[in-house]
Amino acid sequence: MEHSSGSAPQTACAGHGAVPIDAVVLDWGNVLHRWQAHRAVQGRVDPSVWEEMATTGEFTRWNALWDAGATKQEVLAAVAAEQPARTDKVEAMRTYWEHFEDTLTGPVPGTAALVQALLGAGTPLYCLTNFNHLLWPLGRERVPELARFRGVVVSGEERLVKPDARVYRLLLERYGLSAGRTLFVDDSAANTAGAAAVGLLTHHFTTAAALREDLAARGLLPAAID
Repeated sequence: MEHSSGSAPQTACAGHGAVPIDAVVLDWGNVLHRWQAHRAVQGRVDPSVWEEMATTGEFTRWNALWDAGATKQEVLAAVAAEQPARTDKVEAMRTYWEHFEDTLTGPVPGTAALVQALLGAGTPLYCLTNFNHLLWPLGRERVPELARFRGVVVSGEERLVKPDARVYRLLLERYGLSAGRTLFVDDSAANTAGAAAVGLLTHHFTTAAALREDLAARGLLPAAID
């Protein structure tokens, strides 16, 4: 890719095979900002109903429809059609949507400092997030640094969700990025595996401290940024 003045790619150290990194792509949920789904239904939905939906994977499956661009009513209709006798599950999903803002529980500790350090070093930053497009304004406003990112891809707007290979390719093509010179950071192992399958370099996010170590090893940041 081409770089503007002052934003040349930085070269990794030998620990990562001296691979030059042109750009870093960050996930939003639980990398830049915490997302805790249960906070929307806490005290509003029978805990046993939510536990059932969470442990069976039903919530994740239905929520994925929202991430893929479905509307509130489309998902509620899908739940009702699949389990017509379980109006409690329909109401649980309705409650989640209507109180979605409560799921956004604060910045991930330490990540904002890493973002500022990368921006200060001239590293081009991008965001690739699974997020419903109608709810996305709530997410965007909580991470003001996104205004300084080179680009943001929101699954609900594209109707493609991670780890579908097509959404990574869309990101790369839209912004002219080279997969082998782009680092993708996500807290989901499935999503990092999907990214790796299309040739992206990856970091499975657990903590900001671990990410900082990796960025330093790749030559993107000094060993200590504090």
